[in-house]
Amino acid sequence: MAKQVTFEEFLESVRRRTMLPTELWDYIEFDRHSPIPRLRFRSNVLLDQPPATFDLDNEIRQLELTINGERREQRKSSAFRGKKLIVAEGDSWFNLPPYSPYYAIGDRIYENGRFDIENIAYWGHTLEKVLEDKEYMTVIDKERPDFFLLSAGGNDLQIALADKDKKYIYDHDPKRPTDEYLTPAGTQGLIQIQTQYQKLLDMVSHAFPKLPILCHGYDCPPPEKLPGNGQWLGQHLKKNHKIPDSLMVPIVASVLKKLNIVIAQVTASVKMARHLDLQGKSGPQMWKDDMHPGNPGFLKLTTIFEDNMNQ
Repeated sequence: MAKQVTFEEFLESVRRRTMLPTELWDYIEFDRHSPIPRLRFRSNVLLDQPPATFDLDNEIRQLELTINGERREQRKSSAFRGKKLIVAEGDSWFNLPPYSPYYAIGDRIYENGRFDIENIAYWGHTLEKVLEDKEYMTVIDKERPDFFLLSAGGNDLQIALADKDKKYIYDHDPKRPTDEYLTPAGTQGLIQIQTQYQKLLDMVSHAFPKLPILCHGYDCPPPEKLPGNGQWLGQHLKKNHKIPDSLMVPIVASVLKKLNIVIAQVTASVKMARHLDLQGKSGPQMWKDDMHPGNPGFLKLTTIFEDNMNQ
């Protein structure tokens, strides 16, 4: 059990990096009520409450940016000399918080050491937020990478599916085929993602016409079991639409397949872009939760990216 500390003591230990990496996750965890990755403090680890305006995700993100800055310095060493450089943008499939026991695709690319990578992905980012910030344009212009990797759209879809008022999913009906649970509003939501995806890829390809771009569709867990008790999406579909556990994965898989098609269509319209279909590629082993593979799965998906870049 973590030693109880005041909020200021926790903050100081993070900013001065006096807390051991293995200790950080004794104090924080993912918020199990959020449909997308958000951090919160574990219960009973603080002696007082943080200010209402405090953003834990942003604080841990700043820690990560410090770590990434140190990694940039390592590029000057012989370990990275001559390796192709990647700029990766997107969500938790490319980047999970520092010192997490799980390594997403961008994190694993760095750890594997076959490529150099500037990973600006952020676990809670939506495609809408990525497009709004346009950080990727600045970083690509500065770094002049050999590849641009994009992982986006999943969080936008998760937020919408978890929102009862948006009505992206029909309520459970035993007579309805699992492939027909996406409502007209849900279809319109995919069109919006498609439009935003197209805008982003057009922007990058216009400014950097020779830059190869790799995009992907999301995999989902095997249908036999809903891992993590439906931590991100399952709990909301169960509460809002009475979807039983046995149908959760097949219904979500159907929606993700449609998202995958949308991303593939956009990618096909951009000359230097390639689409990687990851559906069914992570394997059934040790899914971390209902939206993320465990380490063996992420390792398989990372290999797909690296193999494509090596071609």
